[in-house]
Amino acid sequence: MSEADYYTVPEVQPIDRLDAACQAHDKDCSQGGCSSKGDLALRDVALAVAVTSPDVRTRTTAALIAAAMTAIAPTRSR
Repeated sequence: MSEADYYTVPEVQPIDRLDAACQAHDKDCSQGGCSSKGDLALRDVALAVAVTSPDVRTRTTAALIAAAMTAIAPTRSR
């Protein structure tokens, strides 16, 4: 199986918007390293999920991801 096929396997299909954004970020990072653009895209989705999800665990996880991406984005070289 090639890497391009990886995300078509049902077991690794994203379960929600946050998971899809994390997968997109991982894919971006696999293309020459993580980028501030990718970090900020993930941050934006995580912030949206943090304020709209009815589930407290999901909100907490999303808020932590948003904080981490906000902190790391300025350190990226691309």
